[in-house]
Amino acid sequence: MSSSALRAHILTPLTLAVTAVAVLIAPGTVLADENIAQMPGDMIRNSTFDLNFRPRYEHVRDVAFPHHATAGTLRSRATWTSARWDGWEFLLEGDNVTYISSEKFNNTENGYTQFPVVADPDYSEMNRAQISYALDQGLFTVGRQRINYDDQRFIGGVAWRQNEQTYDAFRAEWDFNDKVSLDYTYMWNVNRIFGPDGDDADISGPVNALEVDYKVRPNHTLKGFIYSLDFHDQEQLASATVGFEWAADCASYRWHLRAATQSDIGGNPYDYQAEYYNAEFWTKPVQKYKFAGFVGTEWLTGDGEWAFQTPLATLHKFQGFADKFLTTPVDGVRDYYAGGSVVVSGIKFAATLHKFYSDRDSLDYGNELDLVATYAITKNIGLLAKYATYDADQFSSDTDKFWLQFELKF
Repeated sequence: MSSSALRAHILTPLTLAVTAVAVLIAPGTVLADENIAQMPGDMIRNSTFDLNFRPRYEHVRDVAFPHHATAGTLRSRATWTSARWDGWEFLLEGDNVTYISSEKFNNTENGYTQFPVVADPDYSEMNRAQISYALDQGLFTVGRQRINYDDQRFIGGVAWRQNEQTYDAFRAEWDFNDKVSLDYTYMWNVNRIFGPDGDDADISGPVNALEVDYKVRPNHTLKGFIYSLDFHDQEQLASATVGFEWAADCASYRWHLRAATQSDIGGNPYDYQAEYYNAEFWTKPVQKYKFAGFVGTEWLTGDGEWAFQTPLATLHKFQGFADKFLTTPVDGVRDYYAGGSVVVSGIKFAATLHKFYSDRDSLDYGNELDLVATYAITKNIGLLAKYATYDADQFSSDTDKFWLQFELKF
């Protein structure tokens, strides 16, 4: 199938879906909201203003670099949200990242290539600026906004980094009934984590994302999804992904199976087709110490020239906190992982062990251990400590990362 034909094949159902939603829209009762305005002036009078401060220390030792990286950063965030009146709500959010230690790291803009990357440029910007309209069955949002689809494996906000990834987009979320729901987004620009002034600050070009959920049973959901990423700035990432997920959420456990296929579109110089497979099983917290465990595997195939890519995902959540697989190697990657969490004296401890292989030729890439401890000091103050160690075999280099972070909310 040609690139133009593939785009038409994908965009036609998206256009039909949006048209269907538009036809269904009619005057109705606003969705229940805890901050409702009785008249237009109350949108301002009853608005809320929130502050968030997140200081973080990050240390990276990568044997491929002559120096270790050390970064002390502070993200300050202010969020203003109007009260909702007659379905309408406005939101403005500004971010600032300031360095609180010496700049001994590569922030992707400063040219300090003798240090490992800590992708937290210092900057000030409008993080979100959006208008939303709510009805009984749906929510419509336009502007610069946060978008997290499901577990963020394909589209997410990368909230772990100090500069969040946001989207200039229109989004429509609609519940047809108790069983069927639709989520469609049209994006014209992606504001990436590399700061507003970096060379990779934005990716432009139309992105269409469509998800349709069908609740087979009260605790079983079947999802179909189509993501068309027709990037103009980074054409090697232009792709169309079609897939499905079957998930179950039961009293003592949950699991999901997910599969997708991806092909090049637009001006992508690679002519390829790749597959994605993921299976994961979780037990839910039980007994006094709230222990939970999980096991899973994730495969992204590659043909030696190009591989299945997920450039809009919250990649730090997947394939290890050391971030060795932010771009899928051309031979693909197979990740086998297991872990668990436990709560002791209010502190949540979690550990995950990964074993990585290539999809093509089954090369032993290496393994990784991730450890996390989180503690809520008060309802407004949280503490996090995190450590990742990647032991390289046939891919990349030995790496250790450590983070210590506070978060204060007002």
